[in-house]
Amino acid sequence: MFRPLSLAAAVLLAAAPSAPPAGGLDASMKQMSEALKVLEKGVTAQNEAEALAELAKFESALIAAKSEVPDSAEKVDEKKRPAYVADYRKTLVATLKLALDAEVAIADHKYKDADSLIRNKLVAQKSAGHSKFKPEGK
Repeated sequence: MFRPLSLAAAVLLAAAPSAPPAGGLDASMKQMSEALKVLEKGVTAQNEAEALAELAKFESALIAAKSEVPDSAEKVDEKKRPAYVADYRKTLVATLKLALDAEVAIADHKYKDADSLIRNKLVAQKSAGHSKFKPEGK
C-alpha cells in the first residue's frame, strides 16, 4: 500500500529518540506514566505517529530510570541490596522489551497487537513493578 511521503516522514520523526527527562527517577517515572496514559487510549492508523512519539518518550524515560537506584533500596538490608537493585533493573529491561514489542507491532500496522501489549502487559508490568519497588507514601 502506498503511503504519502508526509505520513512516512511524520512516522520517522515521531520514532526519533526522545531526550530523557531531567530530574532523576521521579521525573522518569512521571514521564513514563504520562506516556502510558496516552498510549492506553488506543493505537490506530490515524494516531500512529503520536503513538510512536509517546513510546519514544516512554522508552527514553525507562532507559534513564534503569540507571537509577530506587528509593526503596535504602530499606533493604545492605547485603541484599545489590540483588534488589539488579532485580529492579531486570524488571525495567523486561518492560523495555514489551515497549519495543509494541513499537514493532505499530511499525507492522498491527494496532490491535500493540493495544494488547500496552493495555495488558505494560500496564500489568507497571502495577507489579510499583508494588515491588515503589516506596510507601510515593
